[in-house]
Amino acid sequence: MIDIVVNGEKQMLKTETNIKEMVEHLGYEEKSFAVAVNGTFVSLKEYEKTTIKKGDVIDILAPMVGG
Repeated sequence: MIDIVVNGEKQMLKTETNIKEMVEHLGYEEKSFAVAVNGTFVSLKEYEKTTIKKGDVIDILAPMVGG
């Protein structure tokens, strides 16, 4: 098990995983969000290549509507 922080909340994953698997595990179904790992945004095409490791801080951000 590895500890990570997602949007300010502690989460546990069974093992190191990639971003794509992590967002699916956490229940994010829509594709309209951005992900940052330790303060660095990750492009959608890099989700499967980017491994989430113990202690990582993840921000999942949905777009804001309105003005």
